[in-house]
Amino acid sequence: MASISFALRSNLRPAVVQAATLLLCFGSGLLLDSLQHLGPTIVVLTTVLGMTLGRTQRHRGLTNRLTALGTLPLVSVACTEVARLFVQHPNVADALFTAALGLSIWMRRFGGLTTRIGTLIALPFLTLLITPVPVLPGQSLSTWRSMMWSAIAALVAYGWVWAAQAVAERTGFVARPPRAPQQSPARPTPRGTRLPASTRMAIQMTLSLAIAFVIGRTVFDPHWTWIVLTAFIVNSGNRGRGDVIHKCLMRIAGAGLGTIVATLVSGLLPAHDDIAIAIILVVVAVGSWLRTINYAYWAACVTSVLSLLQGYFGESNPGLIGERLLQIVIGGALGVAVAWFVLPIKSTHVLGRRIKGCMGALRDARRTALDAPDEFPVHHQRFAEHLAQLELVAPSFVLHRRLHRLRGREEMHPADAIDALRACAEPMAVIAARESAEAVTAAVRRIGLSMRVVGEVYGMNSSAQPQKA
Repeated sequence: MASISFALRSNLRPAVVQAATLLLCFGSGLLLDSLQHLGPTIVVLTTVLGMTLGRTQRHRGLTNRLTALGTLPLVSVACTEVARLFVQHPNVADALFTAALGLSIWMRRFGGLTTRIGTLIALPFLTLLITPVPVLPGQSLSTWRSMMWSAIAALVAYGWVWAAQAVAERTGFVARPPRAPQQSPARPTPRGTRLPASTRMAIQMTLSLAIAFVIGRTVFDPHWTWIVLTAFIVNSGNRGRGDVIHKCLMRIAGAGLGTIVATLVSGLLPAHDDIAIAIILVVVAVGSWLRTINYAYWAACVTSVLSLLQGYFGESNPGLIGERLLQIVIGGALGVAVAWFVLPIKSTHVLGRRIKGCMGALRDARRTALDAPDEFPVHHQRFAEHLAQLELVAPSFVLHRRLHRLRGREEMHPADAIDALRACAEPMAVIAARESAEAVTAAVRRIGLSMRVVGEVYGMNSSAQPQKA
């Protein structure tokens, strides 16, 4: 309970910033619509981009933000064309959509700027599954104007994300979150060895989406987006087979509840009712706040938003609940099957690499805590970054340990190593504060005990080298 309370408190202010960003994006979308009569989808597009960008582009630095400003308009223009093809040539659009998302994941293997561009490619395409990119009404508005206003919507959304996060950080309202450890480009893979993880993930995503499109178009047309969206969510950010299964279960549980509630609520509101938009903004803010506790809350909120949006555009038939739930289950099962049997990524290998990163940072931090205190902040930051990455893979292992305990198995579990590394955060903060030499010495001793636990659980020695991974 204490950890849940801490997570809620620590995520409250970022959720407030996210809510403010959404309000700014929503207001800007309304302004664009009133000035140019672009239709309500421009409002939804701007808001959805603000939601997705707000989570993936936090505190990226000036160079990365300028890269985003140059990339997003171009991707948004491409999305406008794909949105048109969804209506006129759906098979071509499906292929382009699948290829774009597969490419965005494959680009991660080059690291650095290329990885971030890949992420930016995925976000506008994801909005196509939530709401159509505005193909503007009226014969007087040409395709290039539709593309232009889509690009402007992307720039407006990112501008508000940048501004809101910069103000929140400069005023001290939110702290700068730990960055992901710097990734170098993948080395060429020698002949006969396995494909890089990013390539395997790209193949898995491409195959999952291709099958989802075929099933969706064949069985569930015209409401095919749910199965495709679920297959994407379950396979995105694949951190191993266990992670995919965990996300699938949370997606089914959360999305099922969110679908039922939101579909019934949207059925009570007429189409194009502004109350639905207000509810959407509240749901997204609450989902951002609760995400740190359990992914199921975020899945429920995102699915609720999708149901409310479709109700806003006139698709609020409660009879669709069963079909939507079936698509969610099939899409989740499809994602798990592909991740499990097609070029699988082992969760234990992913966990081993991230534990190794944490242990290496702790080893250097202990060495400098007493002998070279001026160097300690660098290693403290490294540990925070690696611990944040470790937390991303922790839920599936924690759930697996819980199941083992229910079956009466009490042997040590990899999740125990995760707990030991989490426990190092407090003594690391004590060392950084340097209130007294005795406190620093005691904190160093506590870190050493935790590292010993990790070594016992995960087969690592004091130099943080894994015996097997």
